[in-house]
Amino acid sequence: MAEKLDLVCGPADPLPEATKSFRLIERLGSGGQADVYKAVRRTGGISSAPVTVKVFRPHNDRPLEAQFRSWDKGDAVHMDLDSRGITGICRRIDAFYGPPPHRPDASPGPNLVPYQVLEYLPGRDLKQLIRERPTQRINAVPVLRTIAGVLDSMHRPRSPEIHPTLHMDIKPSNVIIMPSGEARVIDFTGSRYSLPTHMTTISYTPQSAGPEALAGRVGPSYDVHGFGAVAYYLVTGSKPRVESDGNSPVGMSLHRDPVLDANPRLRDHLLAPLADSPRDRPPTSHLDHWITELAKLMRDANTPDLGVDWGNSAPASTTKLPNPARHEEPATKPDLNTGTTEQPRTRRLGTGQEAQEPPTAAPAAPSRPVVTGTATITATASVPTAAPPGNRYGRGVAVPTQPRREPDTAETVMPVDVEPQSGGPRRPWTGPGGKLSSLSGGSEFTVVGVLFAFVCWGVWVIDNIRSSVVAHILYFVVVLVVAAAVFAIARLVGTLVLVRLLRRNRRTARLSHLAAAAFLVITGIGFLSNVSFINNAINWLSNMA
Repeated sequence: MAEKLDLVCGPADPLPEATKSFRLIERLGSGGQADVYKAVRRTGGISSAPVTVKVFRPHNDRPLEAQFRSWDKGDAVHMDLDSRGITGICRRIDAFYGPPPHRPDASPGPNLVPYQVLEYLPGRDLKQLIRERPTQRINAVPVLRTIAGVLDSMHRPRSPEIHPTLHMDIKPSNVIIMPSGEARVIDFTGSRYSLPTHMTTISYTPQSAGPEALAGRVGPSYDVHGFGAVAYYLVTGSKPRVESDGNSPVGMSLHRDPVLDANPRLRDHLLAPLADSPRDRPPTSHLDHWITELAKLMRDANTPDLGVDWGNSAPASTTKLPNPARHEEPATKPDLNTGTTEQPRTRRLGTGQEAQEPPTAAPAAPSRPVVTGTATITATASVPTAAPPGNRYGRGVAVPTQPRREPDTAETVMPVDVEPQSGGPRRPWTGPGGKLSSLSGGSEFTVVGVLFAFVCWGVWVIDNIRSSVVAHILYFVVVLVVAAAVFAIARLVGTLVLVRLLRRNRRTARLSHLAAAAFLVITGIGFLSNVSFINNAINWLSNMA
C-alpha cells in the first residue's frame, strides 16, 4: 500500500512560504538516489492538480559536487527533450534546490538538495503489467513504436543545432502504460548528451543493458539494446540477460528461452537488437520496420499468451487497462527499483530508477570507473572520441579505463542454461526478404579497387596523351559501371544461395565488394599492360635475366 503522509518542501527563495510551496501527500517509491512523491503545489491557499516530485538523496560514496553535476546533466537533457516537444516521454515541469522535505510545523533544514517536478502519470510499467497479467490486453506494436520514436528523436535530431542525446536506461520498468494504452518513456536521470565531456557516467542495468558498457563505450546502439530488452520482455516475460558462468567475455549472457528455441526465425529476429557487438544491432532508423517484422513473426508463432496483442493496425489509445481504483495498490505507485533491484514492491510514475550512484557502491578513484549491481560507471571527463573499428551502427563515446564489476546481490537470478544456442550463430539485423540493412560492410575493398584502377588508368592516359581525353574518361566510366554490375550480380547470387537456398542471412556485403574490387584490380593491371614504357622496362629486365 502507498504510504500516506503530510510533508512540505519547496525551493530556496526570498519568499518565506517558498520552502512549503509543495505538499507531499503520498510516497510513491524510492530508488538508490531519490524518493518520489505524489504532490500538489499550493499558492494563495489553492492546490494544483497532482504532480510527481522527485527528491534526490546525496550519498557519501562520491563527492557532493560530482553528484550534483551528474543530476544536473540528466535534468538538462530532460529539459531539452521536453522543450523540443518530443512525444512519448514523461514531461519535466520544473527543477530546483531546496531544503529536504519536512513537516509543515517544523523548520526547514540548512542543507539544500536537488528536486525535480514531473508530470503525474496514472499508469503502470510494462514489467508490472506482464507480471500481473491484467484482463485487458497490451497492444505491443504501438508501445514499441512509441519507444522507437523517442529514441529516433534523441539519436537523430532534425536540426544541426540540436545535439544528439542518449537515454542510457531503456528497460521494461522504464516504460509506463497509461490507462488509455498510451506508452510513455520515463527516467531520464542517466540521460546524457553524446559528448565525451558529458558522458562521465554510464547508467547500467545488467539484465537489460548492452555489454559494451563494461568497456566504457556506448552510443545509440546502447539504447537499441535496451529497446530490444523491452521487446524481449513483451515476447517472453523474461529479462534478456542473466549472470554468465564466468566464461563470457561480456559478463552477462543472453537468456535461453525454450519458446524461442522452438521458433528459430522469431529467435533470430528478436535477438538482433540484443547482439553483444553494437555493430550487429539494427540502427535506430530501422527499428520501425523491425517492429513490423516482429509483429508478423509473433502472429505466426506459437508462444504463450502473456496478455500482449501483436496486431499492428490498432492505435495505442485502443488498449484499455483496468481502472486503477479497482486494485489494492494505487495504479500511480511507481517502481523505482535501481539497476537490477526491480522488486515487485512499488509502481512507477513519472520517473524511473534513479540509481546511477547507489549508496552501496564502493568509492571509486577519480580515474577508475565502477560498475555496481545498481549500475554506474564513473570516469574522468577527459575521454577520447574514437569509435570502435568497424562499428557501423553505434558510434560510441569512450570512457578511458576498464570498469570494475561489483557483485550483484540485489536480485536473485534463477539458474538458466547459458550454453550457446542451437541452430547456428546469432545473426545481425536484416531487412525485408533477407536484404542487409546496410551495404557498407566490406566497402573498403571496393574503395581500394577504385583507387588502384584510377591510378593505373591515369598512367595509361599519360602514355596515350595524344589520343582523345574524352574517350579515355568515358572508358573509365564504363569500367566503373561494369564494376557496379559485378557487385550487383554478386549480391544476387548471395541472395539466391545464402538466403533462398541455405536460409541464412548475410552479415555484410564483404564478398560482393571483394568481387567488384577484384574486377577493378584486374582492369587496372590491364591498363598497365598497355603502357609502352612499362612494357619496355619489362622486356629490358627479361633480356638482362
